[in-house]
Amino acid sequence: MKFFNDFSKASKGIDTCVTTIDSHTEGETTRLVVNGLGDIKGQTMMDKLDWFKSRYDHIRCLLTKEPRGSKEILAAVLTENVTKNAKFGLIYMDAKRYPYLCGHATIGAIVTLARTGFLSLSQGENFVLVDTPSGPMEARVFVHGDKLNSVAINMVPSFVYNTGQKIEVQGFGTVKVDLVCTGGFFAMVDSTQIPMEPVLENKAFLTDLGMKIIDAANEQLKVSHPVRPDVRTIDVTEFYDSKYDKGKAFGKGMVIYGESHVDRSPCGTGTAAKMTLLHHYGKIKMNQKYINYSPLGTSFDAMIVKKEKIGSIDGFIVQIKGMAYLTGVHHFIIEDDDPFQKGFII
Repeated sequence: MKFFNDFSKASKGIDTCVTTIDSHTEGETTRLVVNGLGDIKGQTMMDKLDWFKSRYDHIRCLLTKEPRGSKEILAAVLTENVTKNAKFGLIYMDAKRYPYLCGHATIGAIVTLARTGFLSLSQGENFVLVDTPSGPMEARVFVHGDKLNSVAINMVPSFVYNTGQKIEVQGFGTVKVDLVCTGGFFAMVDSTQIPMEPVLENKAFLTDLGMKIIDAANEQLKVSHPVRPDVRTIDVTEFYDSKYDKGKAFGKGMVIYGESHVDRSPCGTGTAAKMTLLHHYGKIKMNQKYINYSPLGTSFDAMIVKKEKIGSIDGFIVQIKGMAYLTGVHHFIIEDDDPFQKGFII
């Protein structure tokens, strides 16, 4: 989709030019590609993802690796919609892979497109449908006094796949994980068993352990999505806690994925996975408000709003609510003799 002027012929010797608008959602970056790639081909969002991956994987590396980016950045590519009433589509990518879904980036994209005039919003509540590789997601955008205040997204259905799975983790020992799927599979770890709180001062230890848990879980456990045979790996570790006080439910989380990346936000998919697991254990009810805090102390308001079958499995649609803020407009280039065209990670 083309939204801005084409700078791809800015000067000789420049092989690639893409324009992004960056934002952060509760602290976590979204680098949204808005120009430089042309139309992303495909009848479905998975078709578009596969088409992009086969032709433009170097763009993923360009945006999420040094020297132009960082492994701490999640990027997204804006595409044409594939669902009738959707406004646009999104392909997500980090320094390692192409996530099937990302809640914070969806909020970031909606705010970015609203701020730059692509999405026309009116006073009050606005409904926006967004296509993703995991299916369309409904969003409500709240505008009050000509100011965009927040975005609430109904995530794709989440489900508990298996619980109480013991794995042996190198250098640590036995860890019990619960497997939950929100777009992709999460290894959920109650932080009391470590025991270590999911807070910034424990970031280094939990990041290393989280990546080892991902490796061990994929080696020792098997997962398979009931209706998406392509979704068959465990890609994320989420350390979490949860508290209940005078009718209020809240908790913290630290989500590890990609190339040892710690999500700065409460993580949209991670919040949905956590809510679904807590409901499975009888700790929260349908339509009960839950505040999920990130390692930075930012938060998403969340609640389970609907039950929906995924094949023969009970799934739950979790609504998350948060806000994003623009941080910059960037024009990325690759000179034809640059030795680091594909980027690097240290």
